[in-house]
Order: sequence, then structure tokens, then C-alpha cells
Amino acid sequence: MDASRLTAIGDERFAQGRLDEAMSAYRQALSLSPGFGAARAGLDAILERARTPRPNEHLIALLLEGYADEGANWDALGWGAAHQLVVGWPKSATPAEMAGNGLLLEFLRKSLNRDATLERHLVALRAATARLLLQPEPSPAVVALAAAIAQQAWQNEYIWPDDPAVPDGIAGAMYRPQPQPQPDALEERRLAAELPELAPITDAVSQSVAAMYEANPYPRWTHLPRRPTLDVRASLQRDFPHARAVDFETPLAVLMPGAGTGQHPLLVASTYDNVEVTAVDLSRTSLAYGKRMAARHGVGNIEFLRGDILDLPRLGRVFDHVECVGVLHHMADPRAGLLAISAVMRPGAFLRLGLYGEGGRKIVEKARRDIAAARIPPTLEGLRDFRRRVMGGDLGRLAGLTAWEDFWSASLLRDLCFHVQEHRFTIPRLRAFLEGSGLTFLGFEFNAGSAHRAVAEADPIALYRARFRNETTLSDLARWEQLECEKPALFAGYAFVCQKD
Repeated sequence: MDASRLTAIGDERFAQGRLDEAMSAYRQALSLSPGFGAARAGLDAILERARTPRPNEHLIALLLEGYADEGANWDALGWGAAHQLVVGWPKSATPAEMAGNGLLLEFLRKSLNRDATLERHLVALRAATARLLLQPEPSPAVVALAAAIAQQAWQNEYIWPDDPAVPDGIAGAMYRPQPQPQPDALEERRLAAELPELAPITDAVSQSVAAMYEANPYPRWTHLPRRPTLDVRASLQRDFPHARAVDFETPLAVLMPGAGTGQHPLLVASTYDNVEVTAVDLSRTSLAYGKRMAARHGVGNIEFLRGDILDLPRLGRVFDHVECVGVLHHMADPRAGLLAISAVMRPGAFLRLGLYGEGGRKIVEKARRDIAAARIPPTLEGLRDFRRRVMGGDLGRLAGLTAWEDFWSASLLRDLCFHVQEHRFTIPRLRAFLEGSGLTFLGFEFNAGSAHRAVAEADPIALYRARFRNETTLSDLARWEQLECEKPALFAGYAFVCQKD
């Protein structure tokens, strides 16, 4: 049996909840073909979810294997690794003891911590490690542990509290950026200065958003996992069989407006079959990060441009496919942004969009009000202060924010709660947003990630099919509006696909 068939078996078992059998099938596939992306993705998804009441040596071994694989999804592995570290954390953990914990070292270097209990352990371990480093001749193991903690601090952008008593150097690197710029930062400055510009940014809100992302490029990421190659148009036509079939010449011209630091565009460029990607963003600093990472990962089929979505028609060309997730709701006029995107789409092109939902961001709305009332600034110290109030109970009604993935680093948290511009949608607003845009709504995507997970008691697709048995395309927004009125929490956010008329 080949790796492809074993992976298909793993996928079937996964869907049935038979995770041990799925894991076995994925591992067999990887033993036959170590670089098989679909099997690696399936195994990583299980390890991400794995929870045990006490440390599990088998799971720890699999997590370490994953961290040793450059193609694994280290972000996904981090969830399972954090759990294993928490349930196995010694009551009196010392730096000397924890320096020998291979899983801890790999986790600190390669995954962003998103666990409150583990953060408390790590902050205490950091302080103990700093004390040892300030003594004469600290052991090489403790120095290596400090370097791993410093890497974690770089990943979370120094969101943990600082201690001014700890001097710069090996110890200080666990607390704050060091005076001497790192080579990567110098390279990004050079790349930023060289980026071509679509047009000067003139819109006032766009200027404010650009300034925010120049200060906090979003997101900071470190690794590009290996994914199976995907024919994106064939995949979307399978998912939305009512879409109009159109054949385009290859390579497919893909536009990524609001590209940020390039994580999503580079996944598209490295995963979608036979594509050329154009990544556009307001922030030179963000784009330079993405360009550096493209070179690091050998992704050459991508172009980076600094510019405003409003100026996309100045490109003078059209695109076969567009993905714009989590972007338009940060514009002064999201519809103007949509129309600018539609204007550069070839007839029949698909557009993937992701927008904030009113129902799913109630706690964020509360946070924004509390931040404004307390006049907490969007600086690093302000972000630290806000986290201290949330995690310490002063802002107890916001404790649920710790369950959000974006609570755990400076750029993530600023984007989540301190953004200079935010719109939120409902189905009626979405209908008005799309009306007259030259785009046909094809349907929602409910597998687009935690930011767009359904939070209702029942599966949205099952609800729709049960209620509207004669409407098989699941693309009638008026009917989705009925369901949302009955269940306001049906959507945490909106991830959906349109097609250019």
C-alpha cells in the first residue's frame, strides 16, 4: 500500500474520530514517503489536539520527531507540546533540570506559547535562569536554555514583563531586544528600502493602518510547513459545483491584497499548483519580512509591492484568483476596497474573503471600550499592562481573551484589541457589501481556521440543509440571514468565496 492510500485511510479514520488508527496510518505513510505533505499535515493535526492527564512518552517522542522535520507544522505541534509540558512540569523546576528537557527546548525555539499556565512557569524559569547567568561561569546547558528562552521572547515580541535589573547581554535577551540589531533585522531594512511602490499612500485611515503595521508587523512567524500541492481552482469547483467553469492559462495569476508579513502568500505560492503570486501591503516593514522569508524558504514565484488596495487598478493587469482574508474590515470603506479588488479580477476568477463578524467579537468590543476608558496606549508597555490586567483579574470580564490565539504576542494582541480601524459584519451587512460589486456569492467556508469557526450549538451546514432542503447550493444569503437571526452566534466570522461575473 502506498503513502497516498495510507493517508486516505488516515483521513477517513480521523473524520470518524478514530485518532489512534489515523495516527498509525499517517505514520506508516511517512515511513514510506518521509516528505509526504498530506500525511504530515494529518499527523500534525492529531498531535495538535492530543491531551493526556499526565506526560505521555509516546506523544512526546512524536512531537520531537515533528520538531525535527522541517516540513512539519510547528505552530500546530506547539499546542500539543505545551500541554505535555504543563502536565509534566516539576513542582520545583530548576534551570539545570529544565535545560535537559528536549521538548521544552524545541518548543521554546520553534513554537509560540499560547498557554497561560505554561507562561507563568516560563516567566519564573526565566527569572531563575537570569540569576544563574549573572553568576561566574554558568553551565553551557543553562546558557543554551537562556538562548531558547530568548528565542521565545523574540517570537512573542517581548510581551512578557521586563525586569530592568537584568542587564543586556545573554540574560537581557530573554527580556528585551538587544542594542545590536540582528542580521535578519538589517536585511529587512535593506529589503524595505528597495520595495517597489504601487502609488503613495494618501488615504488617512490607510496611513494610520500602515503606521501601526510598521511598528508591529503582523504576524511574526518563523516556519513554512510542507503542504500537499493543490489545484486551487479544481478544489473550489469541487466545493462549489454551482460555480461557473472557466479555464485559464497557467501559471495562474494570484493576487494577495493585505499580504502582511507574507505567511499566507508564501503558503499559497508554495502550495498552489503552477501559480505566480503578487503580494500587496501598506507596510514596507511587513513586506520586507515576507521577502526575507521567501528567500529563506526558496519561494521564487512571488512578487512584493507596497501599496493601498484602493490603488490596485493602477497595476494595469487582471488576476485569475484573489485571496484577501482579514483585511477589508480594517479599511475606512471596506466596500471601496472590494470594488478595487473586483476591478482587477478576470471574469470567472474566484475571490476568497474573510471578514469579522459582529457576533463573534463581543469580547473584543468590550476590550476596545475598556482600553479606551483606561487610556491604555498601543505601546509595548501598554500591551503588557493590558495583559497584566486581563490575566490578573483586574479586567476579569475579559478573561476569555486568553482563549484567543492572538492574545500571545505583541503584534497579535495589538491587531486583536488595539487596532486603529475595525468594521464588523452581519449577514445583512454582507449582502449590502456584495450588492453591485460584480461578484457572485458562492458560499461559506467553515474549515478556514479558528477565527472563522462556527460557535453555534449545531453545525451551520447541517442547520441550513435541514431547513432548506430544496436549496442545495448553500449560497442563498437571505436564507443564511434567517438562520443568523435565530442563532446570533451562528458565525464567529465570515469566510466565503465569490466569483467574478
